Amino acid sequence: MRRPLTRTRIIAAAIALADREGMAGVSLRRIAARLGVHVTSLYNHVPTKEAVLDGMVEHLMGAANLPEKVSGWEGWVRQFADGLRAVARKHPGAITAFHQRPVQGPQAARFPEAGLESFRAAGFDISEAYSAVKSTTLVVLGLLIEEVGSPKSKKAKTDLRALPAERFPQAHELRKMAVKPDVWVYTIDTLVAGLAANLRSAKARHRRRRPSGRRQVKGS
Repeated sequence: MRRPLTRTRIIAAAIALADREGMAGVSLRRIAARLGVHVTSLYNHVPTKEAVLDGMVEHLMGAANLPEKVSGWEGWVRQFADGLRAVARKHPGAITAFHQRPVQGPQAARFPEAGLESFRAAGFDISEAYSAVKSTTLVVLGLLIEEVGSPKSKKAKTDLRALPAERFPQAHELRKMAVKPDVWVYTIDTLVAGLAANLRSAKARHRRRRPSGRRQVKGS
């Protein structure tokens, strides 16, 4: 007996295609062929490719096992980074769906909501909290592009040996390093430090905007 077609099966097929061939390999026709059905059979579950991408993002956010409640904004940043990194290592092609569609729906939006709450509780207003969450997302997704790359291409690196040593002494010193720097840790630590500095500045601005509370005496 043929297994019933469901949205879950369709999204799983799309993720498998993306991991094997990159996002360019994800189309409704390719998904239908993988599942052994006619493409029109998909429309009751995912009417458009955008709906497929939304489902992929939702699934990957769930696979990151991110908690709904976090202890402070820094904990949110680090858990978001670690959670998406684990998912990207398992789904190096599908993770790039985050570059094509924003988070949609209550299931996928739970952790971003927790981030907004954490930054608001720390002293940011809603605009600043959004900027902090968005900045974190962009930094992490950028790191993931560097780390997992494309499933169909090898990661290219600058050939430092081809650079003249007299013109590029720093590059050649870098090439001689026995232990390469952990760019992931450095970047996340720098992000956290920058957000902490912005929070301090925001608190100072908000204090300056508050009325002094002293009422002027008439005739004084």
